[in-house]
Amino acid sequence: MMADETNHTEDQEKLKERKPQCRINLQPMEKWLEEDVSYCRPCILPVAIDWYHQELTEKGHADLAEELDRVRMTLDSSETCKVMDNIKDRVPVDLRHQLLDFDCATQEFAAEEEGALTSPDEVSPESSQPESHNPDIESEIPPEPLPPELPEIEP
Repeated sequence: MMADETNHTEDQEKLKERKPQCRINLQPMEKWLEEDVSYCRPCILPVAIDWYHQELTEKGHADLAEELDRVRMTLDSSETCKVMDNIKDRVPVDLRHQLLDFDCATQEFAAEEEGALTSPDEVSPESSQPESHNPDIESEIPPEPLPPELPEIEP
């Protein structure tokens, strides 16, 4: 085996082992969709589907992008997620990782919306307000006086 082939094989093995950098426990999309939560997970699927479609098309997998389009048209979120999970098993490793990154972004967004995830560098809503801004106090502050009326001019 030549050195280039060895490096390529090693790179492929590293790619297979790469995990998305998720702040959540990444799940297959179908399983994630079925969880009982208050946030409308099917409502954010179109964004992930668009990401998948664009990436599949750009990487030369128009057949898989068309498959995703067909299932999207059925409006069956569960079946769409099943196809998304299936597609990841049928693409090259580098593309699979990109699709997993999309899953991660989608699931992290939902977790944030559900209140299950907050970033350590996020600031609480109270502390993000300027100190001088307090709607309760401001409503008690009288408005600035109007300018004095101009005297009437007699003709």
